[in-house]
Amino acid sequence: MVYKMQDYCVSIQPENIKRELVENGPVIVQTNVFTDFLAYKEGSYVRTQDAFRFPNGVHVLKIVGYQQSMDGTTEWIVENSWGEDWGENGYAKIVSSGELNIDMYAIAPLAKPYTEKESQAYDERQVKIQNAKAKEEHDAKMAQFEEEGIEEIDLTKFNLEQD
Repeated sequence: MVYKMQDYCVSIQPENIKRELVENGPVIVQTNVFTDFLAYKEGSYVRTQDAFRFPNGVHVLKIVGYQQSMDGTTEWIVENSWGEDWGENGYAKIVSSGELNIDMYAIAPLAKPYTEKESQAYDERQVKIQNAKAKEEHDAKMAQFEEEGIEEIDLTKFNLEQD
């Protein structure tokens, strides 16, 4: 199966990120990483007081869902890239907090699976779009030449050899 990136969306603020999750699925986020995140095993991750942020310590996670905790805060359900030995089989619940910046913004890539036939049709549409743009540019240039009194040269009048 071939996948093509169709578009992407940048969501800012928690409510918009939640809407994107519901409407289109997982999103990618960047978060600050603290030392205790490395040792996370289960439950809801909240930075401990003793943990410090790694210098240049940012990390990318995939948010796959969210839930409300008993106290009403958002817990983001994330998939990490560190493998199944980390966290809860590679996943974690992270409590929303300002110091992590996990819910400042998210990027949602929109990829669509294509069969070979659909992929070929997509490529043909892209060629038509490019040709239409080229014709538009050509027509605009010809209009400019006409305004400036420059005549179009008919190259077919010349005996040009092509390689």
